[in-house]
Amino acid sequence: MKKFAVAATVAALATASSASFAAGYATTFAGLTGDFVISDFGINTAGPTLPDPSNNQFKVTLTNVDGKVTIQVPPAGNYNIYALAGTSSLIDYDGIAGPDLGAVYPTTTKVGGGNVAVTNTTSSLVEFDFNGVGATTLKLDGVLQSIPYTTGAITISGAGATSLFGTLLGLGSFLVNPVSGTVDVSYKLFQDSIEILIDETNLVGGSFEDALLALDNLPAVNPFGLPAGNRNAVIDGTFAANGVLFTVPEPATLGMLGLGLAGLAAARRRKAA
Repeated sequence: MKKFAVAATVAALATASSASFAAGYATTFAGLTGDFVISDFGINTAGPTLPDPSNNQFKVTLTNVDGKVTIQVPPAGNYNIYALAGTSSLIDYDGIAGPDLGAVYPTTTKVGGGNVAVTNTTSSLVEFDFNGVGATTLKLDGVLQSIPYTTGAITISGAGATSLFGTLLGLGSFLVNPVSGTVDVSYKLFQDSIEILIDETNLVGGSFEDALLALDNLPAVNPFGLPAGNRNAVIDGTFAANGVLFTVPEPATLGMLGLGLAGLAAARRRKAA
């Protein structure tokens, strides 16, 4: 009977999980690869990279990009964010073959949560397609946009931004403080490349600029087992991302747990009978 109880619970959780994710919002990466340069997050000196108190922005430039990104923009609310089984995001920034940052999720894993709000946009579906050299396309709610596209802009709540970018950049271990406020993101899309400007002026708590400074200033021996930083206010290399990040409303997550407990209770009633 114990085996039946476990099976009933697992089945209930699986059913609830499918229902919950069906009610969620997906950010999908399909064979996304390319080169990246992150700059303007600090002041280059003869020694370590120093913070720039007059600048709360940094720039991410992706070139030689291939693959696709599809974003279902969620309405504002409280969410849990999951990396579905098989999702991976890998970054190599030391010039030696093999990833230095990132993660691979063999099973579905919660990677963040909290209040998620995406504003300063009217689009609910954003599709970037970099497949093929010189064949980049962008669709907003199914409508094809002209390339270059230079007016892209969104505002993301702090919890949503740190969950998403922390997972993709592999910087979660550097983001130890709770955050609130918002992050403003603007982008310019060109053939096979995209320029992204991230403004943390309205972010409260830990910041990506601080995380990037820490990464750039890492000594050769460090608790993370990562390569030494270049100390030049620039981090560059290659990236590869595949899989799905699912943003699930918290009530649906609670419903998933409730259905699982209901399955266990039903199994116990059968055993008692």
